[in-house]
Amino acid sequence: MSEASRVCLGATVGALCGAVVAYLFFTGRGRELRDRIEPAIDDLRGELARFQKTIEKVGDLANDSMRVMEEFRAARAQSPYPAGTTSH
Repeated sequence: MSEASRVCLGATVGALCGAVVAYLFFTGRGRELRDRIEPAIDDLRGELARFQKTIEKVGDLANDSMRVMEEFRAARAQSPYPAGTTSH
């Protein structure tokens, strides 16, 4: 993409963003739209926070699992019995 194309694209995106903001904040219909959108945004924010907590719990579970596996390997390495044999 050439420099001129990037400048043109940036100007177009900036103008569109400005138009949306102006509509939402300076028109009656825009205010009504904001009033309808804000509860949905609050709900989305709450869902994202719950999702983040879920991901953190999954990470904690993975860390705990890795710790248990390392402890198992360390205990097995210290075992007086040869690896790969059983008592049967």
